Amino acid sequence: MNRRNLLKGMGALALYGSFPGVLAEFASSCKSKAQIVRTGFFADDEFALLENVVDIILPKTSTPGGLETRVPEFLDLVIKNCLAPEDQQSIKEGLQQLDKDAGGKFISLSKKEKVALVNKTDKAAYNNDPGKAWFAVMKKLALIGHFTSQEGMEKALNYVKVPGTYEACIPYKQGEKAMAKTFLMYW
Repeated sequence: MNRRNLLKGMGALALYGSFPGVLAEFASSCKSKAQIVRTGFFADDEFALLENVVDIILPKTSTPGGLETRVPEFLDLVIKNCLAPEDQQSIKEGLQQLDKDAGGKFISLSKKEKVALVNKTDKAAYNNDPGKAWFAVMKKLALIGHFTSQEGMEKALNYVKVPGTYEACIPYKQGEKAMAKTFLMYW
């Protein structure tokens, strides 16, 4: 075994060890055309609230918004499988507090009122308000989910098709080099 293959294998193993549930879900979705199923981490009312918040963070413009790139489903998957239980609870409690701040009816507020409340929460989160730190984490994950989706890369970013067209499932032959189209650094 040469050093290059050893390093590739170690890198793949380290990545898989970091996000096994997420990678397993993405790998299984590659094989079927089925819709991504929610993990059930968020209750239906919490998920509806999450969808509303995502729509405000990443609204549809001339490019797809967060709902079109399925960011709520991505957040559901990542929060359940990749965050520590205390961080998961913080996000759930933060969404509940956001709803309480809206008088328990965030979903029924006007678009303008929703945007004002989310902007207020956003400013507090980035001004180091410990009660709003959940929002900074969720927003960061939402941006990662959006800009690493096919629609986000091809339509929201200046995506250059190198080395060719976007193909979700590329057959792998033993001994072939792995494809690499994008290098991502999240933090």
